[in-house]
Amino acid sequence: MAMENKTKTALKDFIVGLRHVGHIVDDLKASVADFRRIYGLTDGDITILPPFGQEAPARFGLLDVGGVEFELIEPISDDMKAILHSAASGAGGINHVAYVVNDIDGALAVLAEQGIRPGHVTPDGVVDTGRTRIAYLNPSDTGDMLIELVEVYGQ
Repeated sequence: MAMENKTKTALKDFIVGLRHVGHIVDDLKASVADFRRIYGLTDGDITILPPFGQEAPARFGLLDVGGVEFELIEPISDDMKAILHSAASGAGGINHVAYVVNDIDGALAVLAEQGIRPGHVTPDGVVDTGRTRIAYLNPSDTGDMLIELVEVYGQ
């Protein structure tokens, strides 16, 4: 059967799957302990970036829970607290949902046609982390939903 060449006209056409659910926490160590207790996670299920003891504006706990990644975010610096808490979802709890996309530039171009801009943490567009390219969508354009798009190199 021949493959139909469908034009991508909406964000859903670029989404490959869920990347992670971002959750702001006050105390990363306590939250990781809760996840260990509730879900039975082991050290192999948890990555802390940067490791405890290193200075950073924020610390992240990446936890694999049944194939779904939770990104626990502990803002440390006043600047990071201001950035994270400025979103409607920033007072705690679920902060954002991240989707893996197969073409972040294409997705952003389609979204731009609908008046949806990059914003929040990435107001100037795509940020290259070395392993991924990410962009957050401007919550004022998405009904206060904070959405992150992630293109993974090599996928």
